[in-house]
Amino acid sequence: MSVAGIIAGGIAHRLPEGASATAMPVLRPLPGGAGRLCVGLLGGGALPAWVLPGAALPARAWALVPGPEGALLLGGDELTDSPPADAAPVPPPPFPQPRLRLTRPAQAEPEAGLPAMVRGGFRLNLPGGALDIPFAALGRLVPMPALHPVPNPPPGTRGMAWTEAGPVLVLDPGHLGRGGGGEARLLALVLSEGRQLGLPCLGATPVAEAPPLPDLLAAPGLLAAAPLARSLPVAESVPMRWLLIARASGARFALPLEEVAAVLPPQLPRNQRGAQEALAGIAAHRGDVLPVLDAGLRLGRAPVLAGSLPTPMLRLQGSRPVALAVSSVTGLRSVPEADLAPVEGAGLVSAIAHLDGDALPVCRAAMMAAPLGGYGP
Repeated sequence: MSVAGIIAGGIAHRLPEGASATAMPVLRPLPGGAGRLCVGLLGGGALPAWVLPGAALPARAWALVPGPEGALLLGGDELTDSPPADAAPVPPPPFPQPRLRLTRPAQAEPEAGLPAMVRGGFRLNLPGGALDIPFAALGRLVPMPALHPVPNPPPGTRGMAWTEAGPVLVLDPGHLGRGGGGEARLLALVLSEGRQLGLPCLGATPVAEAPPLPDLLAAPGLLAAAPLARSLPVAESVPMRWLLIARASGARFALPLEEVAAVLPPQLPRNQRGAQEALAGIAAHRGDVLPVLDAGLRLGRAPVLAGSLPTPMLRLQGSRPVALAVSSVTGLRSVPEADLAPVEGAGLVSAIAHLDGDALPVCRAAMMAAPLGGYGP
């Protein structure tokens, strides 16, 4: 679901086009990041994550933000679809950049025999040892797939596999001098010059610095047999509506969630009237005295309050508080807007929802309270 802004510490920031709301990732803090610079593990992949200044830790809301150097997970207190017109864009994250010393080349050169290090990476726990790779080289971790033979395979390959990220050439860790040590349950998808290679591993942990990819992973013969890494299609967001589902005397119906202020525990109305009267009695909630309506009567069925058992009630949203007695509250359901057929007019039913293979009436809270006249929402 696309989102336009994020709020952190009471300050609203404008998100770039293409940003979308996402679930909370599993965070792995980076050294020196004060808990706000992290690696975020989400859906089998790893992305840089930044909790905005002023936001609570852990962040309560997350957005997936596109960028010129790849996607970024951004944490804050709240997401918003309508940031203020003068909201500033999100500042660039303070991830440390590689240290360049153009004026002092003696410090920029690595020690003899040691590879140049880059900031941020992962340590792959291979069956027979460990391998550190740069952050950008790890595509994701996936469960170990079934392997298939490769015609005329180059040295060091185990086979070909199909994963959620597409085809991958699976290598033997022994080709890197890290063979043996047991069976791997995961496959690390490693990107090398636009090709997708797989390394069987036991897991991955972030490290502060990592060397470039080993030359063996960039060998021309190996890359010639490896498939190109492909961009996965981005799933289009489907507009959804939240509905509160309830029953009244055997009839199932729904109310838009935004039209329900609260769900009250089962109770009997005070000053209860006759079973067929519009005003069934009163109920107390949060210091307010609420007139009580019977949902069974409003739906043309037997009254919910005909017996002597307590029933749950829905406090309807509006300037004048009203309680609606129901037989039971089923729960919340998220329904695609495409599965809602509007009903013309301003009657009790605003739409018919297709839910669980059935037709479900979606009612208007204001019309539910219409028999009370001026007491309605």
